[in-house]
Amino acid sequence: MRRRSFLKYTAAAGATSFVFPHTLCAEGKFDDYKALVVLYQAGGNDSLNMFVPVSDDEKRGYAAYAAARDAIRVSNKPLTLPLSDGQVDLSAGNPYNVDGDLKSAYLKGVYRHRGFDIATNGLMPEIAHLIDSGEMAVVLNAGNLIMPSSKEELSSKKRPKPPFLFAHNHQTKLMMNGEAALLDYTGWAGRLFDTWRGVNGDAIYGMNIGIGRNAHLFYGNETTPLIIKPSGPTAYKKIERTIYDNRASLSDTNHFSALYRRLQKHSFAVEERLVDDWNNLSPTFSGTNAYGGSLFEAPSNTLLQQEKTTLADTSLLRDLSAVARLAYIGKQIGLKRQIFFVQDGGYDTHSNQIEQHARKLRGLSLGVGDFTKALKELGMFDEVTLLSVSDFGRSTGSNGDGTDHAWGGSYFVTGGAVRGGQYGDMPDLTLGSEDDLTKKGRLIPTVSMSQYYATVLKWFGVDREMRALLPELENFERKDLGFMKA
Repeated sequence: MRRRSFLKYTAAAGATSFVFPHTLCAEGKFDDYKALVVLYQAGGNDSLNMFVPVSDDEKRGYAAYAAARDAIRVSNKPLTLPLSDGQVDLSAGNPYNVDGDLKSAYLKGVYRHRGFDIATNGLMPEIAHLIDSGEMAVVLNAGNLIMPSSKEELSSKKRPKPPFLFAHNHQTKLMMNGEAALLDYTGWAGRLFDTWRGVNGDAIYGMNIGIGRNAHLFYGNETTPLIIKPSGPTAYKKIERTIYDNRASLSDTNHFSALYRRLQKHSFAVEERLVDDWNNLSPTFSGTNAYGGSLFEAPSNTLLQQEKTTLADTSLLRDLSAVARLAYIGKQIGLKRQIFFVQDGGYDTHSNQIEQHARKLRGLSLGVGDFTKALKELGMFDEVTLLSVSDFGRSTGSNGDGTDHAWGGSYFVTGGAVRGGQYGDMPDLTLGSEDDLTKKGRLIPTVSMSQYYATVLKWFGVDREMRALLPELENFERKDLGFMKA
């Protein structure tokens, strides 16, 4: 169902049309560099155990959270942030190794933030540090939402719900569409660069880049993304190139064959340029990670005094290392706008959440911490903004060993252009409340993904294109959540 099918709801929602101020240069080109990094927590991240509700409000605070969570609740014990100048103090033992594994560390306590209703899980000191320094914003209770809706309106069908709510594949697609009502749609980044095809001049690569995989986010009508391995681009084998050169020298009146040859020629040109740029322009980093090792280096179990289980899922370190290098290269060769996609899988925690989610959160914090350090070292922290996204939030209620698919969740945005703080309000966490679509704690979002994306895209330079990228934004009175600096 397309947006126009819901126009009759617009007046009731108090929506108004909106146009952002013009931000493009007179020639229709930018004179600065900016990049977005979309970090996708695949599977549906349990953001309630990542950013724990700790206020004294009996419905929206720790008491209601703890009652619903039972055995998987994170303790409300305030921890001392074990970071001194960005380094973890291991002199008294690894603070993330309790009883030989991560299970106790996952539940042992939180880092509190002045003026926040949430606190950061104790396994995430790097992220807690970014929040304390005002370099990270946390957006509460966001999700795929067509228009502002109450439980009564959704239950009585006075307001529409996104199709196939709680289903991984469909909600993932909607997250990347930029429209919560329509499954058969292109991605907002693909549509953006359909419009901005000349934004990077005559560069032959560099607009939308997926690290290790493609994403629906990049699906456009006229543009395609570049997919690069986390280890860097790989040149075609010599024998493949020889076969192509021999084939290209033959005459062929078949139009399809001619088109294929042109596309293959372009592919080789991109490959040659990209490999050359990666080999000659890739930066090196002199900074160190939280444990004193090189940036993006996975800490060893020996260093971390960890014997029984792997401390963290460190695959994100590798992927964000590639993004940092590619963004630096992009700026050096004169690109103006880039969007990167990184997928961090493993967040579907129906069972064994205490151990599985622990490894994910520790790896997430390590990766984001190293990435921000690398950008600062490159002098690019103000030019690159990273935003987290997931299929959906997870149920407030526990299923005994984990959590189930739900709706609203919390997300974070970090970078030098971010105005740190807490944005939005925690809903009523009482099971079966007016903020719970069901009796399991499936929270109805109060912030739409349209509002979330629009706030970042405005900083990115999107102007007249906003309505085409985010058609449902007009359903919401507030178009800019305020977490990006002008």
